[in-house]
Amino acid sequence: MSTTVGLYGASGTSYVLQQAVNTLTDEQTDLAAQTSTGVKSQSYAGLGDDRAQALSLQPQITAVSTWQTTVSSAQTNLSVTQTALTQISSIASSLQTSVLSLSGNLGQQELQTIAATAKSDLAQLGTLLNTTSGTGYVFAGTDSTNPPVTDASDLATSTLATETASAVSSLSTDGAAAVFQQATVYASDNSSSTSVFSSALSVSADSVSTSSLESKAVVGPDGATSTTGMVATEGTEASSDTTTGSPIRDLMRNLMIVASLGSADTSSSQFSDLVSTLQSATTSNSSALTAKQGSLGITQNTLTSQASLLTSMSTMLSSQLDDTKSVDYATLSTQTTQIQDQLQASYTLISDMKSMTLASYI
Repeated sequence: MSTTVGLYGASGTSYVLQQAVNTLTDEQTDLAAQTSTGVKSQSYAGLGDDRAQALSLQPQITAVSTWQTTVSSAQTNLSVTQTALTQISSIASSLQTSVLSLSGNLGQQELQTIAATAKSDLAQLGTLLNTTSGTGYVFAGTDSTNPPVTDASDLATSTLATETASAVSSLSTDGAAAVFQQATVYASDNSSSTSVFSSALSVSADSVSTSSLESKAVVGPDGATSTTGMVATEGTEASSDTTTGSPIRDLMRNLMIVASLGSADTSSSQFSDLVSTLQSATTSNSSALTAKQGSLGITQNTLTSQASLLTSMSTMLSSQLDDTKSVDYATLSTQTTQIQDQLQASYTLISDMKSMTLASYI
């Protein structure tokens, strides 16, 4: 008889009540955690009906974060590129000034000084073209792990410079037009024996700007992309007898021609004609480099706007996710009060049951 009473009476009821108390205690602990953190659950499973929305928001937030990182990297690359390009443009401007002075009555010493400066500028140009941003060479396009110029410190003594000097040495017999055209042919040459650029960049300037060499990055939804630098040999116009089509190649050619004029006869008509051609070429070259700076500046401004847009998107999505995960303190307070009341009632009932005797069941 006592066993029956124990199973269906106080002991059985006490067990059921104790299980209920344990469940209520767990719920109270969970509510306390929600009150402390302000978050419904640390896992998606605990979000209930809001789980689907939270799961859809998280990939979007991750994507925006990835785009923000890409934009930041592109901005760094472009900033480094712009700084180097500004110095390259300065070399072009200085050369333009030097070429203008060649039209005056220069002495041999002055001419040699200008030629020596051009050689020095060639070395600087090679160094600038091999500028890195920390993640790669900014003038190398997609081939960013390899330097654009194979031997940046030796441009003035490269095969290209030697061939250009050979062409200039025949100025008195071949004439200015032929010399300049030949120098342009040499500067356009992409063969491994002549080109000073890496094999990846030794391609026609006409095709570089639209080829896969141009480095781009996805910076937004729907596959929005942006250029992240400049290809050293990229073209801005069609090649001809007076231009390679590439501002950098043209600048290199102009510097190599001037560097080869140290012993030229400044009184000859051929020299005057070559100087006149150089004046036109250096002016066009400076304009092309300035235009490229402007183009990169527009890209930088676009990326700045894109960064601002992505920040707004990230804030909006994060806010939506927070709203999904965040607790409603008013509801939480009501639930907490109810749990406390239920626990209090359970404790009271358990306490009363401890004082019950067999007579309580008769």
